Formats: sequence, structure tokens, C-alpha cells
Amino acid sequence: MNTEFEQYQKQLEDLIGTKVELVISFGLYKGSYASRLEEVENGLIGVSHPMLRGALLPALRSTELLMKIEGNNCFYQATVSAMRSTINVPIPLLWVKLVSALEKVQRRMFVRVPCSIKAEAFYLRADAESSEGPPLPPKEWFSVRVSDISLGGVGISIKKNLAPYCLEGGRYLLSMNIGGTIFFLVGKLVKILEKNEINIEVGFAYEGLTSFVEKLMGSYIRQQEFITRG
Repeated sequence: MNTEFEQYQKQLEDLIGTKVELVISFGLYKGSYASRLEEVENGLIGVSHPMLRGALLPALRSTELLMKIEGNNCFYQATVSAMRSTINVPIPLLWVKLVSALEKVQRRMFVRVPCSIKAEAFYLRADAESSEGPPLPPKEWFSVRVSDISLGGVGISIKKNLAPYCLEGGRYLLSMNIGGTIFFLVGKLVKILEKNEINIEVGFAYEGLTSFVEKLMGSYIRQQEFITRG
């Protein structure tokens, strides 16, 4: 184990079980992929192997990715390089090594604030569409309410009668009006968080934000944070 990794090992071990986003910036598999930090050992970091259209994402050795880790009220990020995969286990793992420092990203950039914004969503596709499994959501606009927002994603409340529109892992287009500006955001319904007699609460992660959208949305988030704190 190299000495550079040793200074981050305890920090990484404390983050085991937290959400991870892996970003490939170039090439055929360009995009953002949801994962989770599972293990840290022998100078390597084991994350749940990201998926692409229902199969394991091809990750060639030495492929560089941006790894973002969601910690306790903060985020960490680093550039990592793919080393190997462990497949024949209950949770397939992608093992990566650090090729840059593990940086703590300013909390303000990723703060999640409560809100109440009327919005609409449109189902695009799932990672793996087939005749097996649950029925696919109708491909039409349906009403939702954004209950919290950050630069990484939003929490969404959906009326229980619209449950057929909710597909975990599905890809959606989200339209919402923030301060007179209409945002169209593509992302994934990453998790169904809670169900009750009235609403279904889901987590929606953006595929990415342009610098223009990030600037406008960041201003709104900072304004909401100020209002929330009084």
C-alpha cells in the first residue's frame, strides 16, 4: 500500500456504505453511474459495479473516472483508475485506485434544501427494457412536486395513483419552473424512498448540469438555504 493512500484509508473506511457517483467524461460510455462504496483494502477501493442497460458497465483497466462520494453533510471527490472487477460475488465490485487527492468539496455546492415546486416528468426509458418484470411507465407527461433540491438531484413527491409511472432505475425528463426559468433536466429515478397512503417519495439524480443551469440553480439553492435558516 502506498503512503499516499494511507492518509485517506481511514476516511474512506468511514464512508463505506455511502452513495457514490462515477463519471466517465469521454468515449463510448460517457455518462454518470450510480454506485456505492463497499470495501477498502490493499490500496484499492471497491465500489458496487455500475450498470448499463441491465448489464455490468464495461470498465477497461486504467479507465479514468471521477468518483464522487456522498458523506455526512459533505461530498468528496477524486480521480480514480479502474483496476479489476470481482463478479462472482453477491455484490459485483469494481476495484479502483486513487490517481488524485481525495478532496472534500465545499458543502455549499451540494447543499440540499427543502422546497415546493410544481413540475412534470416524462418517462424516457429504463436501463433494460424487456417484456419480463413490471410494466413500463406510460410515455407521457405526469405531474409531480419537487420537495427538495440540490445540484446533484431532487426529491420528488408523486401521488400514489401515479405509481405506474415510477420505475426505479428508469430514465426521465424533468421540467420545472424555478424563479421564472424553465429547467429541462434528464436523470434517473435512483430510489423509491417512501410510500404512504397519499404520496410516493422518490430520489432523482441528474445526468449532468450545464454551467449555465448550475449557476442559476445554485443561486436558487443559496436563496432557499438562507430562507430556511431564517
